[in-house]
Amino acid sequence: MSEPGVPVPIRQSRRPIHPVWGISLRDLRRSLYAEQVMSALVDELQAKEYGANVLSPLVVTQLETSRLRIVAVGHCIRLHFIPTEASTEQERTRQLLMETIRRTDLADVRAQDELTVLVQSGVEADWLHSLQLWHRERRRWLHSAFAALERANG
Repeated sequence: MSEPGVPVPIRQSRRPIHPVWGISLRDLRRSLYAEQVMSALVDELQAKEYGANVLSPLVVTQLETSRLRIVAVGHCIRLHFIPTEASTEQERTRQLLMETIRRTDLADVRAQDELTVLVQSGVEADWLHSLQLWHRERRRWLHSAFAALERANG
């Protein structure tokens, strides 16, 4: 038991983090961060005067891009905990991660199409600028994570 007012030390793993998984995880987390901002913008846009007809397809696509990014981060975290000797499990998880990133990229393409529809629907320029900016950021970091995984595959 610790003394009052003295923080309890947290046990930390001394296990080194694989440099490629670490880079990929960092970039996936950045992509997820941009995804969260994008989700907040879409949610706020829904609360504004824009009707469900305009936003409904974007909301559905947004749910898919969010779910897939969460799954990708989960696979990447799993890679950190798979022992090096478990190469079959490590390779299977890496393949699942790469496939999830590919599916996320396809969902992002659909999201871009939905954002184009918003341009034609008369959504304010400031909203469109913010949505496009965060959409580009989530894609940029997703592509960066994928590139790090490909480099590891050599």
